Amino acid sequence: MSKYLSEWAPSEAALELIKLNGISDEQIAKSVEYLKSKADLDNIEDIEAYDNWNAFFIVFCIKANKTNGES
Repeated sequence: MSKYLSEWAPSEAALELIKLNGISDEQIAKSVEYLKSKADLDNIEDIEAYDNWNAFFIVFCIKANKTNGES
C-alpha cells in the first residue's frame, strides 16, 4: 500500500465498509476527488494516528457524511 495519496485508490474492503454506513457511490467519489485535489495531504505519515490511507478514508467519509447530513 502506498504512503503517497497520489498513488492511492480505495480498496474494495474499504469501499464495502463505507457503503455499509449508508454512504453512496457518489459521495464516495466526491470524497476521493476532494482528498486528491483539494486536501493539503500527500503522505500518510503526516497524519497522526493513521498508518494507511484506507483507514483514514473510512473515517473521513463517515465523518463527512455525518456533517453533511446534520446541516
